[in-house]
Amino acid sequence: MKQISFDCIFVLILLFCSGCVSSSISDSVALIEKEGDLQNNTANYRSVNQNVLSRIQALRNSHNITEKTNSQAITDSQSYTFVYNLYNKQLNYDDKIRIISLLVNKNKTFIINIAPAQGANTLDQLALSIARAEALRQYINHFNKRVTIKFAPKLSPNTINLVIGT
Repeated sequence: MKQISFDCIFVLILLFCSGCVSSSISDSVALIEKEGDLQNNTANYRSVNQNVLSRIQALRNSHNITEKTNSQAITDSQSYTFVYNLYNKQLNYDDKIRIISLLVNKNKTFIINIAPAQGANTLDQLALSIARAEALRQYINHFNKRVTIKFAPKLSPNTINLVIGT
């Protein structure tokens, strides 16, 4: 009887210490950790893809606008309105590309009327409007230097109005 109990204890110790059970548990834990890392990486790739996707869409829009502009003649006087995001000094990509596609014709006169920005007080509004005008001037000067930018307090806030004439 002593021998059987000793053999049972020996077999149990041998099973627990052999590593067969512990290695299968560690393999399962490692597999679960890899799946968690894969899901985290997939979420990161999706956020990067959204950024790339928005830029690709802006390029597609610019191509479509350029084709439309080239296929249609610009009439005597046209007006386009663009809207800034709140407290933002730059226009979004689509609007920038659309403005440049309109400014390509060097035989026309261009006037950009910029409205006051929204702000806590009049000084903040004017400061943001001036910053927007400077950023817009720097961007436009690469393509057309004959553009006049004017301050137009009667326009609705956070907008600019591009007027194309002969």
